[in-house]
Amino acid sequence: MQKNQSFIVVFSLFILGVLSVPPAFADSRANAWYRTGYNYSQAGHNKDAFVWMMRAAKAGHSSAQNNIGLSYLHGLGVSKDKNKAFEWFEKAAKQGLSYAQSELAMLYYQQGKTKQAQQWWLTAANTNDEYAQFNLASLFLEKNNIKKATYWFQRAKDNNHPQAPTALDRLKRGQGE
Repeated sequence: MQKNQSFIVVFSLFILGVLSVPPAFADSRANAWYRTGYNYSQAGHNKDAFVWMMRAAKAGHSSAQNNIGLSYLHGLGVSKDKNKAFEWFEKAAKQGLSYAQSELAMLYYQQGKTKQAQQWWLTAANTNDEYAQFNLASLFLEKNNIKKATYWFQRAKDNNHPQAPTALDRLKRGQGE
């Protein structure tokens, strides 16, 4: 009886050791899954890309989480589902990924939730994400806050957003400058 208990304890410790992966190894596995998914996506194999990205996303890889959000948003390798896209963008956004923050803001904006959209765009804009800066400026323009719109259009221009120079010029012309 004692031999069986010893065996169970040793076996349990072995299984625990196998199942508990050190964080650095887990990160490298998630990166490998992400790269595999990325390579499949570049080859146009969206279903295979989705499978590998999902593995990385579930392991906490923020870029993979963002890509899963994009897959659900645009129906790449999976059926379109804005709710699932929202969930995955939110996971990546909370990890600080500016692209996901900007995508999440856009989904909030499309739902008419401008306060949440503004918060997420501001978070991303403060990391010099030029698209978040441009969208934030556009939101301020909608709210008729010319001073903040000008500031964020200028920041977007400084960060090479392709439409920011035109938007800034139009805004300044509209003010009689």
